Amino acid sequence: MVDTRKSFLYYMYIQSERDTVKRESFRAYPRKTDMATIKDVAQRAQVAPSTISKYMNGGNVRPEHAEAIREAIAELGYRVNPYARGLKTPHPRSIGILTPDMTAPFFGSVLSAFDKIMRENGYHTLVSCYGANHGLERDNLRFLLSNGIDGLLYMPEDLSAEEFQELTANCAVPVVQVDRMIQGVETDTVLVDNTGSVYDAVCRLIDRGHRRVAIVAGPKSVMTAKERLVGYLRALSDREFIYDDALVISGPNAFATGYRGFSQLMAQNDPPTAIFSTNYDITMGLITAARERGVNIGKDLDLFGFDCVDTCAMLNPPLPVVQQPEQQLGQLAAEYLLARLGGSTEPAKLTRLPCIVHENPRKA
Repeated sequence: MVDTRKSFLYYMYIQSERDTVKRESFRAYPRKTDMATIKDVAQRAQVAPSTISKYMNGGNVRPEHAEAIREAIAELGYRVNPYARGLKTPHPRSIGILTPDMTAPFFGSVLSAFDKIMRENGYHTLVSCYGANHGLERDNLRFLLSNGIDGLLYMPEDLSAEEFQELTANCAVPVVQVDRMIQGVETDTVLVDNTGSVYDAVCRLIDRGHRRVAIVAGPKSVMTAKERLVGYLRALSDREFIYDDALVISGPNAFATGYRGFSQLMAQNDPPTAIFSTNYDITMGLITAARERGVNIGKDLDLFGFDCVDTCAMLNPPLPVVQQPEQQLGQLAAEYLLARLGGSTEPAKLTRLPCIVHENPRKA
């Protein structure tokens, strides 16, 4: 006689063992997928997944890790999957912002004006800063485009037209360039009259009787610095001044460039009697160096600032300064982008806004 209870228990034991084997097999041999994951990138780059996430979101990682991550992303063809993210939360209407800097007041003012209008029209902004790093500029552009953005506000620095076309070839996201532009890339663009404003300011210094006018400018690879240097050179040419290479200092758009540039200029046997600055941080460096050396700006030396109206107005005497239309830049960029999002197919627009040259910023 068969013991049915024991037979049933034996059957349940066998089924349990089979299920365990199936579960272990499933864990050991996961279903293959053609889409690379962040874990795949981490394994290839030999870093932690958290390092990949930090890098993709614009955080600081070690240079050797950044290089390994870039190579892994390129080899695996990794892309952020916005649809997978959308399974958890509804995808909001979003606009990407790619900027070289967030610390300078100029960028903050432009982006604040832009963001206000986009929010009023139902869009959120996703900001990515590449810190004037060419590799990060490429990677962050790729990140934003793969993150399901609806449009892009872009302040380019070191990307070629070929690189831009390569990265944007498979997406139809409208782009507006602001402050700078990539030659050969046809998008709506909002710039300022860099050359004209600097020309005007330098001519005013010459009209005051200065015969040795120096300029401390940003890197020659950056469009805005290049255009401002052209304005300086054009003013010298039109006033029939002989160009002196010793009066031209170039470097990063940073405090140190102005600080060191001042010392370099004033150490000359025949130092300048006036200096023009092409950037906010450079102006701050020049002012600091002058104060430390006991140089009385406005009496011992004339200095023309750029973008720092509030600071220049506080000095005694107030420092003349070139003011960019920051709010208008952001507002017009938002207007152009909203038009494209609304379906506009008009030819790409290029607009240059005038700057204001303040002799006395207290009256601005």
